[in-house]
Amino acid sequence: MSREITALTERLAPASDDAILRSLNVMQTAGMTMPQGIDPRKLLPVYQYALAGVPACGLSVATQKLIRGDYAANANVLLGTIPKPPVLAALAKSEAAATRAELARRRDLAVALNPTGPVPERSPEIRERVRVRLRQFRAEQAAVKAAKAMPSEAPAVSRAGVLAEMIGLPDAATITTEQRAYRVRLEREMAHPAGRGAAMDLTMEVASDAA
Repeated sequence: MSREITALTERLAPASDDAILRSLNVMQTAGMTMPQGIDPRKLLPVYQYALAGVPACGLSVATQKLIRGDYAANANVLLGTIPKPPVLAALAKSEAAATRAELARRRDLAVALNPTGPVPERSPEIRERVRVRLRQFRAEQAAVKAAKAMPSEAPAVSRAGVLAEMIGLPDAATITTEQRAYRVRLEREMAHPAGRGAAMDLTMEVASDAA
């Protein structure tokens, strides 16, 4: 993970003056002409100024696509002509967007896998994205726990309520030994949740006999 983050960071490094010069030379070698309106003596400084801070990977991809004519549908690009400095800069930034997004995902994943490690500085946008993902994760976990709830929980609570009401009833003026034993058994079932089902079954049997 660390190596991947390093590789992506290096690809997003600003294009050097040599990389800019190489891009212009490659396009000229492919037969593309320089745009009109730019003094040839100031050509390189102008492009260097426009491409300052633009990722090298974006410039490389944009150069390849320009040579292949992949921007034919772009109204700002004239086929066979090197784009003007601001247009070339915009193309390079757009091509670097996918690499920048992948780097952000890798960094978020690294933080998630190592929450106790040092937390690097993050922009407000990245921190908010992490918070959104954390809220989504917690919501998903809550949904999973709710889905795993035993369907017998509600009936168990109901049975416990029935038994509690039965035990709370006063004894008759005279009760038999069997009735007293039954009451004792209910009290024991209430003290041991695992046996409440059996107690409920016995209750149903007694009710049936009485009917």
